[in-house]
Order: sequence, then C-alpha cells, then structure tokens
Amino acid sequence: MSHTSRCPLCGGDTDLAFRVGDRNRGITSQCFDYRRCRLCRTIFLSGVPVDLGRYYPEEYYALPTRHELDGAANGEAPRLALLRPFAADGPLVEVGAGLGIFSRAARSAGYEVTAIEMDARCCEYLEHVVGVRTICSDAPERALVDVGPSRAIVLWHVLEHLARPWEVLERAAECLGLGGVIALATPNPDSLQFHLLAGRWAHLDAPRHLFLIPFAALKAHMNNLGFDVASVTTSDPAGRHWNSFGWEYALRRHPSRRPSTRLTRIGSRLLADGLAPLERRGMNGTAYTAVFVKR
Repeated sequence: MSHTSRCPLCGGDTDLAFRVGDRNRGITSQCFDYRRCRLCRTIFLSGVPVDLGRYYPEEYYALPTRHELDGAANGEAPRLALLRPFAADGPLVEVGAGLGIFSRAARSAGYEVTAIEMDARCCEYLEHVVGVRTICSDAPERALVDVGPSRAIVLWHVLEHLARPWEVLERAAECLGLGGVIALATPNPDSLQFHLLAGRWAHLDAPRHLFLIPFAALKAHMNNLGFDVASVTTSDPAGRHWNSFGWEYALRRHPSRRPSTRLTRIGSRLLADGLAPLERRGMNGTAYTAVFVKR
C-alpha cells in the first residue's frame, strides 16, 4: 500500500475520517483508512492496495443473458433523457461500462458507442453481446486518448473507483468540442445517509471506492475545465434506488455473509419511505447525477 496524508486532488491537508473493513464483501479482514481533505472536503482511501483487482471477484460482474440485458437496458431511459437535450446523437463513450447495460440502451437509441472497461470478461461480452466498440483498459485516462472526438462521455458510478479521477475528466474534456457533454453519477459524501452512518455507509464500499467527491469540489474542477452545470440531482430514479440500497445494507449485520432477511427488507423500506422527504430535498440523497456542458 502507498499511504498519503495530502489530498490527491487538491494537495490540501487532511484528517483521518475513519478506519473501516470490507463490510460489503468481506474479502479481507484488513481495515482501511479514509481521510478527509480540509480544503475540498473530498474523502479518499489513503492506502490503496497494490492488488486492488482481487477486491473485484468474478461474481462482481454477473453477466446477464441477452434477454436480461435488453430488459435492464429499458430501465436506462431516465439517463438517456438527461443526455438528449444536450447530445441527441453522435459518438458516445461510456467509461467503466461494466455489463454494458447503458451502452446497450445508448446504442439502441442511435448513439455510436465506445465502451472502456478493465474487466476482460466484460470486454468480450461488450463486443459480442452488447455490440459496441470496446477498449479493454484499467487506465481510462490513457484509453480516452484513442477514442477520437466525441459528443458525450458518461461515467455511471465510476468516478469513485478511479485512481486518477481528475486526470480522467481532463482527458474526457479534451475529447469534446463546444457543447460536448460529460454526465456522471457518484456517491454523495454530503448525503444524509453518510452523515448518519459514516463508516457503516454501504456506498463507502472499502476498498473499492477510492474517492468520495463532494459536488462542490467536482463543480469547481469542471468549471476550471470549461464546463457549466446543466443539471444535478440526487432524487432521480437511480438516486432513489441507492437510497433504499443504503438503508438495507446499514441494517444488515454481515452484508458479506448472507442476504437480507425479510425483516431487514421491511425495516429498510420503512426507513427509506419515512426519510424520503428529507433525502429528496436539495442534495441530501445518497448519490448525485450531474450533467456538464462544455462552454
């Protein structure tokens, strides 16, 4: 592990936020230190494992059948609706495409899709089942150099996994012309859930999540890259799903060992429903979805 006490994003001084284990998957009994920057308020993993790949086991990517893929792709309509006012068609790049559910939806909607993904099994699936051009790489900041001019670049719950998130966004910006779009979703460290749950928060997901970036810090960086905020929300359909997911995992005593019980599911639903008026207010939701447009 390589430990650091300075913020990798802005260089600011930091404090230890908490020490946590791999509660979500239980791959190791080791604990991990997360620090919070005093300047930009980003929370980051200070000692990234050199063998980080082993924390993404094969079951992390459960490849769907073609029928399941198309069914799931239908659920991507809200994200496509976010893009269409700013990028109705043209070349689109999905960074961290995973199973390719959004890539499939974007391809069906008429976009010319390129997927960047690090998992070899997923890359084969993206090429032969999803049907999109695929670049297999665990360094998207380098892979983006080869994609060519694009109309939109999306990162759906990818930013938090990246070792160099600012560099990836900088390379993405270089791929886009005037009016080009960067759209992303990522866990929200300003959320009500995080304030209440801290190290027990499911969306911390140690050690797979390397950065939890406040929207204010992301907005400032995107402004420096020449982008304006077109929209931001924590209460879109995906955000509401992650709210429920977070409460359910908080109530599970050992998420990595056994599935939720019926009582846990009922309890988390009551929590999610009861706190929905608060979580859907402002930026209180557990994940934010943002669209940036290049000036």
